[in-house]
Amino acid sequence: MYYDELVGQLQEKIEHLGYVEDFKRVEQRLQEQTSLFEAQEEMKKLQKDAMLYREIGKMQAYKETSQAAQKIEKSLKMSPLVEEYFIKLQDVNDLVQYVTGEIERKVNILLENDEK
Repeated sequence: MYYDELVGQLQEKIEHLGYVEDFKRVEQRLQEQTSLFEAQEEMKKLQKDAMLYREIGKMQAYKETSQAAQKIEKSLKMSPLVEEYFIKLQDVNDLVQYVTGEIERKVNILLENDEK
């Protein structure tokens, strides 16, 4: 129970960091843009179809659907909101990697000390 409380406290502190809150705000704005999500879903469908066409040897259909998916992906990446989202996401991912690494490092030190 003690560790669960500590993890909960750590999680709460992380959630209230400025750039985590910035990420949540951008994510919320992105979710409100249904056209972006619809485009993303269409892109995923085209990518899935392209893989199927490739597997069954229909190379012209594969090429066409793959190009259509790439076109949508390119337009999504050019969206300022999507770009901002991925920048904020990278910041949060970096934080998670750092925290995870620090916890792992400190646990290893404790384990090494216990072995001595």
